[in-house]
Amino acid sequence: MGILTLNTDGCSKGNPGVSGGGGVLRDSNGRVLVEYSAFLEVNTSLCTEALALLTGLRLCFQKGYAQVRVQSDSPVVVGILELRFQCPWHIRREVRQIWRLATDLGQFFHSFREANKVVDILANVGLLHPHDHVRVYEQPYSLPQLARGETRMDKLGFPSI
Repeated sequence: MGILTLNTDGCSKGNPGVSGGGGVLRDSNGRVLVEYSAFLEVNTSLCTEALALLTGLRLCFQKGYAQVRVQSDSPVVVGILELRFQCPWHIRREVRQIWRLATDLGQFFHSFREANKVVDILANVGLLHPHDHVRVYEQPYSLPQLARGETRMDKLGFPSI
């Protein structure tokens, strides 16, 4: 099956503020296996990024995908997970849970925000469904319209502008 990659993003409208998260799990050929958006309540931007990542890892394990590499657009969260930065007390619980699910500390990577517009869209969609904490999109037609278009562009190899 090759390497599976989970791209995640968090979105906080204020710091702290109402927040959402999103993610896309792809196989080594770039084929989308699962996408999700999550309502993450009121949190700081750093906590939101960690929660979006944790939500994605939990979803991967529920679906039976244990070996995944993770890409986040937060260099601070990646640095904390790689033990390069001190972990702030207010996200220690989330970081510990991520480490329990992760099989290797070398599986965390920083990706620039522009590299994955789909997760940015899904993180913003997460803000819109507070009664539905996590929405999983396993079929392309179940995705929000804007995310559907970006997923197609990703698959064709077109960069996001």
